[in-house]
Amino acid sequence: MWRNREAGGCAISIETQAYCGGLCPECPRNLDPTRSRWRDGEPIRDQMPTRKVYDLIDQSVDMGWSGPIHFSHYSEPLADPRFIEFSRYALKKGLTPELFTNGELLTKKLVKQIDGVIPYVVMSFRTPGSQRFWETVFKKSRVRITKSYQVLIWNPRTELLAKSIAGKPCVGPLFSAFRINYDGQMSMCYADFNNEFGLLNAFDHSLEELWFGEEHVKAVDEMSVPGSRGRRKLCCVCPEVYPDKGTYVPVEHVDTPPDDWLQRLGLLE
Repeated sequence: MWRNREAGGCAISIETQAYCGGLCPECPRNLDPTRSRWRDGEPIRDQMPTRKVYDLIDQSVDMGWSGPIHFSHYSEPLADPRFIEFSRYALKKGLTPELFTNGELLTKKLVKQIDGVIPYVVMSFRTPGSQRFWETVFKKSRVRITKSYQVLIWNPRTELLAKSIAGKPCVGPLFSAFRINYDGQMSMCYADFNNEFGLLNAFDHSLEELWFGEEHVKAVDEMSVPGSRGRRKLCCVCPEVYPDKGTYVPVEHVDTPPDDWLQRLGLLE
């Protein structure tokens, strides 16, 4: 059920820390009405213990995973100074670390550490700089600049939400990603900030128990049935249409980075 992309899996995400400094208006992290990623008006900055991150990497390998691994969920992975350390360890274990970033924390030194170590770097459409520009910055890693954003849960464009969810199941027979949040809680999906389905926690159970356990299997079976969205408060307002491609909105992109970006990258004196 969960081995590699060919078997239906997409990636395992181990969120090593909770923080993101972005305030992107289309991001569920900022649209979440429960403000679950905020505490006393500030973004949560909690980290998963280093030993636990290594343990989860080891467990995923022991389960037979041989595909991509992400050290983020709704957080900025480069906000964790351990990112390179974890990525190198994952590579040594036979996994493929991938980086999804808004680019705001990139420096000349960090680019040098990432380039060629992280095979695949995806930059947010909000990251200034053209595809060609970033390909000159990362000379060894494959780079992609996103050109649109997906309409996700709580997006204010309600007409797109309604059109997306009508009568469709949420998941296929195989679930696409294994998400472990910074606090160890497994998420059913990208929008499951508050454990809607009562899934298990990686601090109390093994990854095998989380993925193959009764709680997760029951949730996947439930959401594989057309019309099942209407029975869940969270799911009835979510536009995810897996296994379809979803609804995407093209965006304008700034092709030339401002001077402060160029200075951080060592490209401007």
